[in-house]
Amino acid sequence: MKNIILVAATLLPLTAAADPLPKPVEGMECLVGRWKGSGTVSMGKDKAKIDATWTCNRVSAKWGVMCTFHVTGIPGVAAYEETDLMGYEPNTNTFHWYAVTNAGETHDHVAQASDGNKQEFIFNGTQEGKPFKEVIDLEMSKDSKQATGRAETFVGGASASVLEIKLRKS
Repeated sequence: MKNIILVAATLLPLTAAADPLPKPVEGMECLVGRWKGSGTVSMGKDKAKIDATWTCNRVSAKWGVMCTFHVTGIPGVAAYEETDLMGYEPNTNTFHWYAVTNAGETHDHVAQASDGNKQEFIFNGTQEGKPFKEVIDLEMSKDSKQATGRAETFVGGASASVLEIKLRKS
């Protein structure tokens, strides 16, 4: 593994760190900070209030953002923990939101880059042999101090859960 890393590093242009960041990468700055908020989670007919924190920092010479998401109030779960790594892929003009959770989820959500304040991230996979889809809508206020999120999962085409949250930068 060490040899592979060294070879890959030598193939990168030496000027990459000095080049200005693409506009979509600069735009991820709105995520940086500590967020607190509340919302609801619905699973079938059951609905519960939740509280959350989301802490985000720049990584990889500002090319990405890494966040930790902590949620309480989900029935049957003491705390839901998620680690996110987000970045922009210029060749496909897409954002990737790679998430790993303590619920055993590992998803690469993809969104087409846009200049707006709203992004829709989608992950497609399988769960228990059925098609699984997660759609996350994330909208930032123009001043980047508030965010609203909605994550809906579908199993076999039917809605399985909806998480809605409002966050404020603290």
